[in-house]
Order: sequence, then structure tokens, then C-alpha cells
Amino acid sequence: MQAPQLLAQYVSPILSLAVSALLFVVYIFGVPFAQGGIIGMADEALRTKTKLGTFVQTGKENYVSLLAAYLAVTGVVLVLMFVVFAGIFAGIFSAATGSQTGLLIGLGVGLVVGLVYLVFAFFIQFYSHEIVLNDASAVSGLKGSVGLVRRNLLSTAGFFLVTMAGALAVGGVVAGAQFFLLPQSTTTATTVPAQLPLTSVLAQIVLTTVLTALAGSLGALYSVAFYEEIRDRKPATDSATTL
Repeated sequence: MQAPQLLAQYVSPILSLAVSALLFVVYIFGVPFAQGGIIGMADEALRTKTKLGTFVQTGKENYVSLLAAYLAVTGVVLVLMFVVFAGIFAGIFSAATGSQTGLLIGLGVGLVVGLVYLVFAFFIQFYSHEIVLNDASAVSGLKGSVGLVRRNLLSTAGFFLVTMAGALAVGGVVAGAQFFLLPQSTTTATTVPAQLPLTSVLAQIVLTTVLTALAGSLGALYSVAFYEEIRDRKPATDSATTL
């Protein structure tokens, strides 16, 4: 998603801002379609050879429900982010006035909200799978994910930790590779992003795209396979963590 923005910097800073705003809108309304398509392709790939038509078909068929659920989840996340920023701002203001109590309260609010977010993400992590693979509505998909996680706490906790670790690892590899692709002169204080050599920017775009596509494909296959396993599992059999 950053590729057009990086390339637009070579034309005009104003164009870069316009592209950023457009990409934000595309991201918000495009993610649900991509969710449906990727999950549909992963489900098909686990049984037979998948095709691009499946991506388009499942994305279209489940778009409305996925969009409604995604907007609801995004709304909750934005509220939590607002609380965190408000707590941090209050803490900084208190520290500037010489009070340490406000700073501690701000840090405490940040930690509590961070924990709330992790719990929230943990319980709704399969809402898109419920919508696409279980033909659920937006509300039913969210409720179904919560119920599924509650019935399989141990295994879903293991899955959640593995996927988080995988995402952090991929992010670390991408960040490290991008750092080494940057020329040494870009580390000076006067350098701006638009001054990066075009070859470095193109290399970053290719690297990020390839790594993200590979990691996303493997992650989708793993998540769909795991979801289908716990969905069909009897509650009494969840005695061990399945990774």
C-alpha cells in the first residue's frame, strides 16, 4: 500500500499527500474484499488447486458483511487509540507541570488499554472466517468468533501467539532489509524521503511486496486450516494446545 505514496514523492509532496489520503480510503473499503478473497482461496487451496476467480467471487459474495464487521472493529480500535493518546497527553502535561502522579496514570491507562486491545483482538480473530466459511452475517461473525475462541481457549491462545510472533518476525525482516537497502547518506538529519534514490525505493517495494505476499499466503492457509479444525472439533477434545 505504500508503493504509490513512495513513488509519488518523486513528483510532488502535494501529490504524495493526495495519494496517501486516497490509499487510506482504498484501504478501509478494500481490506474486507481482500479478506474474503484470500480466505476463500486458502479454503479452496487446502482441498484442490485454487484460482483467481475464487478470490473475486468470495470477495464479492461476502463484501457487505465483512465491511460492516471491519468498520465495527475499526471503530473499537479507534476509540481505544483515542483513550491511549488522551492518557499519554495527560501524562506528558502532568510531567511538564512537575507532577509525577499524572504521568503514572497516563502510563497505567496505556497499559490497561493495550491489554484490552489484545483481549479484544484475541476473541474476534476469526470473525472473517465465520463470515466467509460459515456464511454468517457481520454480527453473527463477531459473535461466532467469540464463541469459538471461548470453546477452544488453549488452542486459540497458541494460535494467536504463533501468528503474532510470525507477524513480528516478518516485520523485523522487512524493516532490517529496508534499512540495509538505504544508502548511508540517507541517515543524515537533512535528508528527506524524496531524496532517496529511485532504485532503493523500487527495491524496497519489490522486497516488501514479495515478503508480504509469501507471509500472507502461508498465514492464510494456516489460519483457515486451524479454523476448520477447531470449528469441527468437539468441545471435550480441546485438552492440548494445537499449533
